[in-house]
Amino acid sequence: MQPKTSIINLNSLLDLSASLYLSDDTDFIMNATMLSLMGKLLITKAAVYQYDISSNIYLPRIIKANFNIQIDNPQLSYEFEDLSKSGNNIPLYLQGVNYIVPIKINKEIFAVILLGKSIIEHTLSEEEANYINLVSNIAGNAVINALSIKSSIIAKEKAERHNQLLKTLFEIGRDFSTFISREQIIKNLSLNLMGQLTVSRFAVYVIDENQNFEELVNRFNLQFSQIWLQNICKSEIAERISNCNIHDSDPIARDISIIAPMKVKGNHKGMMLIGYKMSSSDFTDNDILFIEALGNTAIAALENERLIHEEIEKKKLENELNIALEIQNNLLPKNSPFLNNFEIFGKTIPSRHVGGDYYDFIELDKNRYLIAIADVSGKGIPASLIMANMQAALHVLTKTDYTLVELIEKTNFLIYHNTSSDKFVTGFFYIIDDEQNTIEYLNAGHNPPLFIKNNKLEFLNEGGLIIGFMENPPNYKSEMIRMESGDMMVAFTDGINEARDNDSNEYGNDKLENIVIQNLNSNPENLAKIILKDVDKFVNGGFQYDDQTIVILRKK
Repeated sequence: MQPKTSIINLNSLLDLSASLYLSDDTDFIMNATMLSLMGKLLITKAAVYQYDISSNIYLPRIIKANFNIQIDNPQLSYEFEDLSKSGNNIPLYLQGVNYIVPIKINKEIFAVILLGKSIIEHTLSEEEANYINLVSNIAGNAVINALSIKSSIIAKEKAERHNQLLKTLFEIGRDFSTFISREQIIKNLSLNLMGQLTVSRFAVYVIDENQNFEELVNRFNLQFSQIWLQNICKSEIAERISNCNIHDSDPIARDISIIAPMKVKGNHKGMMLIGYKMSSSDFTDNDILFIEALGNTAIAALENERLIHEEIEKKKLENELNIALEIQNNLLPKNSPFLNNFEIFGKTIPSRHVGGDYYDFIELDKNRYLIAIADVSGKGIPASLIMANMQAALHVLTKTDYTLVELIEKTNFLIYHNTSSDKFVTGFFYIIDDEQNTIEYLNAGHNPPLFIKNNKLEFLNEGGLIIGFMENPPNYKSEMIRMESGDMMVAFTDGINEARDNDSNEYGNDKLENIVIQNLNSNPENLAKIILKDVDKFVNGGFQYDDQTIVILRKK
């Protein structure tokens, strides 16, 4: 018995084509194609095998009527094959298969439909072969369309997830920007890890100024050493633990899923260790991007919090320094003393808001004043405290009848016993006798003042060891000088002669000596201004590491 001579029905093919093109399910397309062929050719057994390019084998997708064929290392044709004409040359693994119908996409095999025998034995006609090829081509085009639709859907879903990720991160970033405490930032970070990713175990570390990891939160039942933290994954991006330098046998590898650096402007500032999801599902690529962005947002907020805290502390310190400066200014003389036969002027410029330089005018009686200029070792508040201590000591000791040498010896004793061994004071001290027109001076390890007498430059070196260095130093000595009209003495600290420009060149003693010689007719106040202005011009904005103090005495 022969089948109908014509099986190609245009309407039937159009219906099949429309049905296949409406689907994005390749299994549906394969099944519908196989059933169409089975119906037209009166075949009861069939199967669909899909080609797996990674393993180079055909895997069963759809089986009808227990039509199980084991295809190992197949060498199937890219074209339709009628095996019923092959006689005994049919491979063993294709026994029972009469027809092989390939489904191709872009000239590559996507799958094959294997058809058994027709219930009515006959030789396949040319028309039937054409029908099979038409259906094969329709199925192939439908598969291409389905894969395109699926790709578009995946791309759309990916874009939607990406947009949702950006929206979520924007909202999180906005939240972080409102937090001003570390506790709020860490709490918000923890809530997002738990809420967005269903993660209950994680740890967060920030890198301190010593490049050590400071633990902010740790929800693991583990402690991570500094060496371990510094040696694990050093990637620039968030990484799965499998990509990091951790052996599978390491018990930590069973608890951590993601390691994410936390960066600010490309610099590593911290690290997050993320455990597995409570749902046991894997982290997606978007999840890892979210973790990385969340960590960077959090560390930026933490860095801002740190800077704000530092600014607050800076303002607080500035306020304290302003108070200290006010106290220090109150310890310095408000005005130069009025003398009948002498003019005197002093000024100090601290290098760090408050300084360790000191000068003073202390009245001993109606005709005598103790003049002091000193330089405390060190800078800033510690030096200013020693300066205040010395100022108090001198004011107390000058109430007695001590000689100048005894006064400095007592001061040395007090400074030695009230400071550490690395603290000391250099100083130049002299007593003006406004009635006798004399000065008695003592140089305690200080820069020798410039003394101009009869237009000749001398240096005043008589004295002894620096103050506070030894409990019982060698005996101090003083020297008496009678002052004549026009004689001048310029005492200064090393912040003057050792002032440096931007190339680290020193102002030097020669410049100081020359400018003093050039301005011998100036009064002390004007000469001090000339010297300080010349020093300032020389340094040209360079940072000064030492205080600048000058005291000038001139005989009328």
